[in-house]
Amino acid sequence: QHRVGGIDLPVQLPLTIPPGETRVLTISLPRSAVVSDNAPHSARLAFEPAANLVCHINDKPVPVGQTFSPENLRPGDNTVALANTNALPATLNLVELDLEYDPAPPVLLPDNALYFHVDANGSDQHPGTAAQPFKTLARGIAAARTARASGENASKQVVILLHGGTHYLAEPLVLDARDANTVFRAAPGEVPVISGGRLVSGWQPDILGRWKAKVDLLDFRQLYVNGKRAIRARSDCPDDIVPYGDLEFIDAKAGFLFPDGTMADWRNQQHIALGFFNSWSHMICPVERIFRDAHGKAIVLMRQPAFFLASHKEGVRARFPAYMENALELLDAPGEWYYDRPAQTLYYMPREGENMAEITAVAPQIETLVRIEGTLERPVHGVVFEGITFSDATWLGPNREGHIDVQANFTTDAKSLFSRDGSLVKQHNEYVKSPANVVLRAAERCRFERCTFTRLGGAGLDIEHGSRQNLVNRCDFFDISGSAIQIGDVQTTDHHPDDPRLIVCDNRVSNCRIDHIGIEFEDSVGVFAGYTRGTVIACNEIHDLPYSGISIGWGWGEEDAGGGAYEVIPFRYATPTPASGNRVERNHLYRLMQRRDDGGAIYMLGNQPGTVIRENHVHDCGPGGPGGVYLDEGSGFIEITRNSVYRVATPINYNNRAQDRIATCFEHDNFFGVLPDQPGFPEAIARRAGPTANRLRTHQEPGQ
Repeated sequence: QHRVGGIDLPVQLPLTIPPGETRVLTISLPRSAVVSDNAPHSARLAFEPAANLVCHINDKPVPVGQTFSPENLRPGDNTVALANTNALPATLNLVELDLEYDPAPPVLLPDNALYFHVDANGSDQHPGTAAQPFKTLARGIAAARTARASGENASKQVVILLHGGTHYLAEPLVLDARDANTVFRAAPGEVPVISGGRLVSGWQPDILGRWKAKVDLLDFRQLYVNGKRAIRARSDCPDDIVPYGDLEFIDAKAGFLFPDGTMADWRNQQHIALGFFNSWSHMICPVERIFRDAHGKAIVLMRQPAFFLASHKEGVRARFPAYMENALELLDAPGEWYYDRPAQTLYYMPREGENMAEITAVAPQIETLVRIEGTLERPVHGVVFEGITFSDATWLGPNREGHIDVQANFTTDAKSLFSRDGSLVKQHNEYVKSPANVVLRAAERCRFERCTFTRLGGAGLDIEHGSRQNLVNRCDFFDISGSAIQIGDVQTTDHHPDDPRLIVCDNRVSNCRIDHIGIEFEDSVGVFAGYTRGTVIACNEIHDLPYSGISIGWGWGEEDAGGGAYEVIPFRYATPTPASGNRVERNHLYRLMQRRDDGGAIYMLGNQPGTVIRENHVHDCGPGGPGGVYLDEGSGFIEITRNSVYRVATPINYNNRAQDRIATCFEHDNFFGVLPDQPGFPEAIARRAGPTANRLRTHQEPGQ
């Protein structure tokens, strides 16, 4: 659903029309909704429940439930006359006017907006017009700020039109309260890309089928060749390795004994890493050094404290590594690469059909592309990105301190730890979120419409630190190392903020497509929401993920009022967390849990009063389980209704029996295990789940 203010019917529903009577409603349409370069090509009027009424819009008859020409619609007020010619009263819970656009609904803008053009082939000495565009986004933003400094333009909306091509950034684009009501829009018919990458050229043949090129960058973790992610040089670990050293001390010398003693001769040993899988977790630990033992085998010492934390953290621990990566000696397969940092030399083995004289190779050089950052006192509001692609950013944290995953791409470090039953736990589960490459902080009423997030080395998008009423709509997220979208966080300022303005609330993710994320960190999820209020995740298509699709909540009940099921925690809270009123509805989720275990298409943690999981279509998840709707520890006060779940290990799984939380959840009228070819399959639920058609929807729901 794409709701636009000022269009909703100004009448309370439900509405009852007695037999033989007519009711006249009014719909107010903005001028740009029906008179623009992208006017609607059709319209449709519908009711819930369906009703056989005679309808006139602006005194002209229109069919109910069928498309009609929108030429009769006009800016401003439109009258909708509904006549009941039946013998029984007609009660309407929903009156809906759909406007369909090609290719997409317009962003509604005032007629006096300020326009600036940015073209990668332009010049920052130009005035920023269509004929003489700026070259860089930074120049366009500076021009907008200067224009707004004058009194007559201070409150005007700014539109920065990005023309096609790649707009390379050498540093993050930072927007603040000065940039309120700024729209970054793709120029008509063009596809602009905001990239944090650097082109790699000057390739020379090396040995063993490899090529090399000089790259003046400190570090990066990804490489893209002809738009396709290349593979960091890696190999599976042999089966006959054994643990080595003392695992009981945080500064002890510990690691593994490998049979291949030549590993001791590998270069840049501190840049090598070992990867570990265990159930839901994916951990990456850096190597400290490698040397030979008395028998000629290789002793691989791991860097501390990362290895100690991975070996002692609560939940599941690192045992034996599954793979090793990032050594030139491992570069032995087409599509693999290695960056020798001290020598600033990039090595690559081309795939079949790649001509090294013609390839386009991009290495990401920054960790943040865009940061929309206000303050609690002065939030940034009304920033819109429309039709933009965000790509080619990295995240270097795992290179520095490893990636000691706890769950959902949240990691642990050596701060604020305590011991529980011999395991190391973060105080109040305040683990560290893996950052996104596009960030909203203290942002209100910002929107991402029809954007693409791809070729990213962190998560895709963060919405955090008091951000509220933001919309992510009709966006595509794919080829991302971490999670796609992260809403809120899990720190003290999230679960028990001392200022209510810190609460992340009323944000919406709708009509998005999320697939093939968690490429580098398999513990990632499609959409994560922490201690948030009023988050809506609706009408999305999420598929082909290594772990869970949607994950909401945190804390395993320990930060809820009164604490959780564990006796050993630092202290308890008497007041609840903000987590409440979240909605997960009409999503299509499939082919999830493909690599990790103990997760679900929809995964919940902690008390969330007023939260509803409704009319989702979930199927074909696994082999990891449970795979369906998963109410994990502490999940409470959640309604689960009218969901279709089949071909998963367990359609609904309760792991919230402690404190009798299971009794607080209301599960009813679901379709668990009913296959599409069986009687009773909810075809309407399956049909409505996922992104809606490309339309501007205007409606009024009961009580609004």
